[in-house]
Amino acid sequence: MIYRRWIPIFLAFLLAACGGATKNPIVIGVAAPLSGPQASIGEDVAAAVRLSVDDLNANVGGIDGRLIELVEVDDEGSPQMAVTVAQKLVNTPGMLGVIGHINSGASLPASNIYHQANVAMITPGSVNHKLTEQGFHNVFRVIGRDDIQGSEIAQFIAKTLKSRTVAIVHDKTAYGLGIAEYVRDNLKNLGVKVLLFEGITVGDKDFRALLTKVKGQKPDTLFFGGLFTESGLLCSQARQLGLQANYVSGAGSKEQGLIDLLGGQNQKVFISGLAEPSNSRFALRFEKVYHHIPGPFAPYAHDATEILLESIAKAKAKDRESVITEIAKTQNFPGLGGPISFDAKGDAVKAPFQFFVIAGNRFVPFQK
Repeated sequence: MIYRRWIPIFLAFLLAACGGATKNPIVIGVAAPLSGPQASIGEDVAAAVRLSVDDLNANVGGIDGRLIELVEVDDEGSPQMAVTVAQKLVNTPGMLGVIGHINSGASLPASNIYHQANVAMITPGSVNHKLTEQGFHNVFRVIGRDDIQGSEIAQFIAKTLKSRTVAIVHDKTAYGLGIAEYVRDNLKNLGVKVLLFEGITVGDKDFRALLTKVKGQKPDTLFFGGLFTESGLLCSQARQLGLQANYVSGAGSKEQGLIDLLGGQNQKVFISGLAEPSNSRFALRFEKVYHHIPGPFAPYAHDATEILLESIAKAKAKDRESVITEIAKTQNFPGLGGPISFDAKGDAVKAPFQFFVIAGNRFVPFQK
């Protein structure tokens, strides 16, 4: 999408490539849940990556006269399958980098495969802090860590919503439990009383017994750490039981499926996510091509792909290590929500972040 920014890089490549024989493609991968209950999230991530690749191929003929080939793999959101598909990607000839995975539970074991093969990995969705604490020089993320998001969410609950009591529910996953723990700890530091901290099982449909217990506690706010399917069911069932507390959840809930599950019961619902302009070129193009608004991690996937492709160009598509080196140098990259720079661990510095409410069947930025 932002290939214009790198035109000087490509001009030299295109001149050198003129008159030459057809070259082998440059290969990148995207790993996400493309089947199962999280398929809509994963499909939007793959679609965002595909848009960037298609733009680059169509407008400047790829890099150095070599078209970009995208390999899409389905990790099912599973740690075991993530390892299997990561091995497939690193064994693919010409593979220079991977966008993925989405689930922290998938990224953590897969990152070891990429590290052993020296393949760059940029995750657009895994927030668990442990991912970038492993000392792997090839692992990066464009989304904020759970410890940072946990602090921001706690501040919002305590200072913006002015809640004094909170009930916390999580889905027991590396993502959901991780962010819930940071929200809990930060709320306590802010003097907010956490009345309940309990987990549910991914795939369950009926949370009324737990919600009846929550209702009896009379919290000002209910926070959920997890993804949109359980989030939508939890919130809608809470409203059916007459629990009218504020409902807050993280980026994993910022998905059209949540809006559909709520069925209009969207009052006092606050969801965090990327601070991306709704009229950005990416959002408009995505909706035009795919006929729906991008999912929660699609904008992050767009930024991750653009960084990877630019780094491949700067490295002259030489080898995997050169690409990793260029990604690590990323400073003030013009991401959708603001500048992206990586620190020494591979984390995005001050990853853009804001809260959304639901209006007109869409997520719109929360205004105080």
